[in-house]
Amino acid sequence: MVDKPMIGIIVGRAYESVQKVMLEGIISQAEKYGFDTAVISNIHNFSYMSYFAYIEVENKIYELLESPRLDGIIVMAETLSDSDLRPAILKKINELNVPVVIAGESIEGYICVNNNIREDFREIARHLTDTHKFRRIDILTGQEEIPTSHERVQGVRDIMLQKNLPFDDTNIIYGNYWTNTGEDLADEYINGSRTMPEALICANDFMAYGFIDRMFEHGIKVGKDISVIGYEYVGERYYHSPVLSTFSRNRYNVGAKAVSILNNIITGEPVENISLKGCMVTGESCSCGSDKNSLMKELQMVRRVQFHNSMTMCGNFEHQLAMCRSLNDYIRALQDYSYLIRDIDGLYLCLYENWCSFNEISDLKKSSNDEMMTLYRIISPVEVSAEPHYFTRKMLFPDFLPGAGDKKYLYFVPMFSNGIEIGYFIFQYTKPDGYDAVAVGWINSAVTALNTLRMKNDINELLEHNNLSAFRDTATGMYNKDGFTREIQNMFKKAKKGESISAVLLKTRVFSDKNRIDEKGVSVKLDIETSECMKKLSLNKNVVCAKLSDNQFIFVSVGNHSENFHEKIADRLHNLIMHSPVYKSAGETANILTSGTTMYSLNTSLEELMLTLTDKMNRRTKDLSNLQKSQGFTEFNTIRTAMYKHPEKKWDAENECRDLHLSCGHFRAAYKSIFGISFHQDLIQSRISLAKYLLMTTSLSLPAIAAKCGYEDDKYFLRQFRQQTGTSPNAYRKFDLI
Repeated sequence: MVDKPMIGIIVGRAYESVQKVMLEGIISQAEKYGFDTAVISNIHNFSYMSYFAYIEVENKIYELLESPRLDGIIVMAETLSDSDLRPAILKKINELNVPVVIAGESIEGYICVNNNIREDFREIARHLTDTHKFRRIDILTGQEEIPTSHERVQGVRDIMLQKNLPFDDTNIIYGNYWTNTGEDLADEYINGSRTMPEALICANDFMAYGFIDRMFEHGIKVGKDISVIGYEYVGERYYHSPVLSTFSRNRYNVGAKAVSILNNIITGEPVENISLKGCMVTGESCSCGSDKNSLMKELQMVRRVQFHNSMTMCGNFEHQLAMCRSLNDYIRALQDYSYLIRDIDGLYLCLYENWCSFNEISDLKKSSNDEMMTLYRIISPVEVSAEPHYFTRKMLFPDFLPGAGDKKYLYFVPMFSNGIEIGYFIFQYTKPDGYDAVAVGWINSAVTALNTLRMKNDINELLEHNNLSAFRDTATGMYNKDGFTREIQNMFKKAKKGESISAVLLKTRVFSDKNRIDEKGVSVKLDIETSECMKKLSLNKNVVCAKLSDNQFIFVSVGNHSENFHEKIADRLHNLIMHSPVYKSAGETANILTSGTTMYSLNTSLEELMLTLTDKMNRRTKDLSNLQKSQGFTEFNTIRTAMYKHPEKKWDAENECRDLHLSCGHFRAAYKSIFGISFHQDLIQSRISLAKYLLMTTSLSLPAIAAKCGYEDDKYFLRQFRQQTGTSPNAYRKFDLI
């Protein structure tokens, strides 16, 4: 399937009703042109330096706008409330080589699409002066320092001057676009400190709601004693009395036109002539009376929201999450309760690879886009297998989104806790739609449960191992990340001229769920066994071994090493672990990956070393993930795992193909297609792998080792060993690090 062009939409609080209208226009127009969409949004979107500690990390989600998947970007700039956030996003955008359109606001230097706010307020003023014949009109606008606040005022001033009606600075009140300034103005009218006009225009509905609610409390009849008109049409009018008359800013068409402009830039097709003119939506706060159709749509929506609210309150979601003992349990709980997110079609959990071991506050200034992530399908439009998929964060999701089908209208929602970025959810819709405030509660419950799951595992490990140290891992006694950093820097300082650095990064339990609390003992045993295997290769003062995270270990040696020294270490380490009785009994022999490098410059920094190793490991993890998606992988891998576990048995392709009901030729071809090696050559490798393990761990004679590996002729064994390794068994056994 060829990927469609994808448009990124940058927005704050995508679930709010005003934002949802413009997003619906964007997604509907994108659907018309055959585009996919990726809505990138924070959750709290606090403004003007009011971010609480550890919450600002939610804005790291906007780093995703740098993804090479995005063919164009729409920025709903006015929704980004934080005074530092908007310029930071615009700065990132300026560095990108993709077309950008600003929707809903005018910003110099950018292609912008916006309603004519001044003309909208002229329409409101005309309604009051022409329809209702009012002469004395006040306007409650936004902050004085915001340009659009003055646009609103100027629209009203134009009509008042045109009709020769009184209007000056005493008729202008500056607020903050929130309910409290509406309440404050009502108090001024009520106590007589300000003369009450015939009509009040509010620069948005929220200030109007605050005003009419306070007047209602004091028995003043809005619609008779004073008329009130709002602006924006944010909905929720049924929560206030009387029902507000307001002006509907045509946000839907603003979004649609922004997409039309991007389509023109991307494809060359002409921009559509889409009208941005708004309209009055009448209610009871002026004498026009309610627009029944608009009110009915609002009531239908609130009933749906209330229904989902009641399901959430009566459901068992949080209790079920609290019972989770593993990531698999957690994913099943999300699947069972995904219905609480209204009309969602697909749900995906994207976690940083080492999310369970994160304990440092996320650095807001450091990009996370090169981090490796794991995607777990929760639900999808098309039912597919549930294996995890791996990708780098800047790609948004893996090469394909499992089960997503051909319509991908996606929302990227941050997951964070106590200042630590964990990952993000992807919400998928197959029609123009989006999530609401009920879903935000679902997200918060899910994130809290995931953090609790991590703490449960930490506590269990602490109970098992109380030999805590600032520089040592509690389970294995190896250096931890801090200890490794300290030791490796000392090692680099002591290194002599001409010496090289060889390093091997080891990743265990790649596709495992051994982080269950009830299986934590197994994980600890595996870690201890890994530590013992590494110690067998590190009997030298110029070697540092460490456990960097839950399933990641590192081996570093400084000395006069050959160019392929790291390959020899990786080979030995892999064979030691793969044939370890502990790993075999746990069924973890196939879940081991290594990456290595040898560097000849002692000016190499630790950061450079780790970046090289991590990049190689990420590629190998992705390759293994892709391998698992191969047709027939599960059946063929079962055979292969058994063969590597017991290579001494008599293995024959003729017998194995019968179990799979395949011809021998088909079996051989499929095996080589999946694993990149023939069945016969893989059998040889499995036997040589066991021989290497026995050479490193026992003092058995070569004939005895040959017999244990399934060879009847030890001379034939010696010949195959040399062919596979380039050396003799005795030379392999005598290898050391000096």
